[in-house]
Amino acid sequence: MTRTVAIVGTTLCGWMTAAALARRLPTGAYRVIVVDDSAGGDGLGDFAPVIAVPPALAGFHTDLGIDEAMLVRATGGGHALGVAFGGWRADGAAAFLSYGETGAPLQGIAFHHLAGRLRAAGQTIRLADYALSAVAAQAGRFAPDAPIAHALHLPVERYTALLRATALRLGATLADAPFADARIDGDGVVEALTLTDGSTIDPLLVLDCSGSAARIAGRTSPAFEDWSAWLPCDRVQAETVPANGSPPPYTQVDALDAGWVATWPLDGADVRLTCSRGGPGTPFRAGRRIEAWRGNCIALGAAAGVIEPLHPTALTLLLRSLAQLIQLWPADPHAPVEAAAFNRAAASAIEGARDFVVAHYAVAGRPGAFWDERRAASVPATVAAKRDLFAARGRLPMVDDEPFEEEDWAAIFDALGVIPRRHDPRADVVPLDTIERHLASHRARIIAQVRALPPYATVTA
Repeated sequence: MTRTVAIVGTTLCGWMTAAALARRLPTGAYRVIVVDDSAGGDGLGDFAPVIAVPPALAGFHTDLGIDEAMLVRATGGGHALGVAFGGWRADGAAAFLSYGETGAPLQGIAFHHLAGRLRAAGQTIRLADYALSAVAAQAGRFAPDAPIAHALHLPVERYTALLRATALRLGATLADAPFADARIDGDGVVEALTLTDGSTIDPLLVLDCSGSAARIAGRTSPAFEDWSAWLPCDRVQAETVPANGSPPPYTQVDALDAGWVATWPLDGADVRLTCSRGGPGTPFRAGRRIEAWRGNCIALGAAAGVIEPLHPTALTLLLRSLAQLIQLWPADPHAPVEAAAFNRAAASAIEGARDFVVAHYAVAGRPGAFWDERRAASVPATVAAKRDLFAARGRLPMVDDEPFEEEDWAAIFDALGVIPRRHDPRADVVPLDTIERHLASHRARIIAQVRALPPYATVTA
């Protein structure tokens, strides 16, 4: 018997989900059908016409048979080696968070502790100077086939169209008519979806990819946890402006009096997204659905939760949820054990992404009423624990399955001006000149690698 998996939302989120399931589910045993809910958008927050695609999706694209070079050409997209932050620090200095590794450990001692030892000796060390992606970005050099971690800037409409074609090629189908209504029992099990032509779909699972509207999940699982006390921005406004010259290979995020503005460069144009508290723009609400999976309905993308796009977390979270769903694939519409496990993992992942964004506000030194208020505000206990322990000892209390690694946390804290008061005492055992040679050798290797790369302008030409 063929079971039906219904995906509500012909969005980027919906077609990415359809492609993943059509690729992974046994052919003939399941029918993956995408239902248009007539809402449109990307299903991930609808923040801008361009989306930042993190390095984690490289393997996903490969698994679907999508070549990255083709993907960038077909969509008119670009590459990003990291995120440059302007105006976030108290001293006004620029900061850069690179994709990929920063530095290299020595004798089991983390790189930022080695830097701490040299700083204690009076030396000035900038961690980004020891990150390949950061140095390449600063030099404006990059090659798509080089072993450098990077994100992509992709126009949403074209990226969605490509994933739609991929999903259909892999066996997913599009429903003959749009969504009209759903029959849902008291346990949140969707018994049937009714389409505008009067036909019905009897699903094993319903995957709600309809965005913040949450057309199905809003009925099966209405409880929502609001995060506006920690993430105060509630308006976004996007514009596309002409740009002269070749685009830089990174995202630029500049702090404003009450928020920030991100610039995602494309060839010949910049997409600018202003995220602020109040003011003009489209409203949004940061937070998460308490039960992403209830009954046989699973909320994905913005239907499950929304975080301002300071970092490309939406696609990372979607990919994690899809992997978790496939691992916990249910045999029946009512699967409370699987749902509970999925909800625990989904909550942990989105809260980890939330914490990383909240931490920027908690440690940014920019002066002004908005920023003073953010530093003085309470933060989640998980953020306070990381901030305080890193400031004291350069250590980070991590939990399983966090979407950002310990190295990412150390890099962003350091970049925004949080310098640990003490370093790992093991670094004091290593002779100072040994650490100096280690850093110099690593830096020399990076510079040699960057010099061998072509100018990014030749890649985009």
